[in-house]
Amino acid sequence: MRVLCFVSLVVLASPFWATDGRAQDRGSIEISGRVSVAGAQVKLKRKRFYLFRGGLEANKAMIERIKAASVTSRDCFYCKAKASAEYTTWLKSGDCESPYCREIEGQDIEKVPEFQAAYQKGLKQFRGKPNLAQKWLTTNLTPALRDGFYRDRKTLTTGLLGAAKPLQSSMTDSVSVVAIFIDIPLNIAAGKKTETFLVSNLVPIEIGDKSYVWACEAEISVGKKVKLPPLPLADTSKIVKKCEVVVRDLPKCTVGSCAQ
Repeated sequence: MRVLCFVSLVVLASPFWATDGRAQDRGSIEISGRVSVAGAQVKLKRKRFYLFRGGLEANKAMIERIKAASVTSRDCFYCKAKASAEYTTWLKSGDCESPYCREIEGQDIEKVPEFQAAYQKGLKQFRGKPNLAQKWLTTNLTPALRDGFYRDRKTLTTGLLGAAKPLQSSMTDSVSVVAIFIDIPLNIAAGKKTETFLVSNLVPIEIGDKSYVWACEAEISVGKKVKLPPLPLADTSKIVKKCEVVVRDLPKCTVGSCAQ
């Protein structure tokens, strides 16, 4: 029985060990979601980044897909979904992409027609219980307004990835505004001290009247947390400090005018 237990432990532990019996080397990297725009700091909260093995050249095909992609902005998506100006304003005020990004309060229900309609529907469902109607309000929004933009972005991400497979993904939080990748398995070549990785948000992040996708190289070594320099902003798509930055002007989409 003891022998069987020992063998079981070895089998379970084997993925964490290199073929020569050593624990596999691992590293970590931290990305700041704070960028400077016209002298003011902008916090990129709740934004997802992906980690890939290899640098810009190794991931060139994926970067070319990012450059060529047809992307619908947040305003244009919700304009085509026939969202009211009040709904779009509510999203923008919290830098939100969906109604799930923050709590919907009573004053929001009063101001946003879609919230008011969903709330009234909930009152009928929950037999006049306002707390439940407010708590489950999002379930009574139309699918396009509820999670349509998320589904659009998920489809976009799948297309941009193609055959590429990220090692990990991480999202910036709302407090420290950083995304952290930990326990990254390293395959450092003989004679080298680091391995090259690529970090990218893949899906455009909207800042002001432009959107940005970063693809930045990072050299990761064993047992050290690497902190990427601040994400660079550029007026046009180009390579800056080992980062390729894809910049797009955001189209003007307002209620009644949804041209891309």
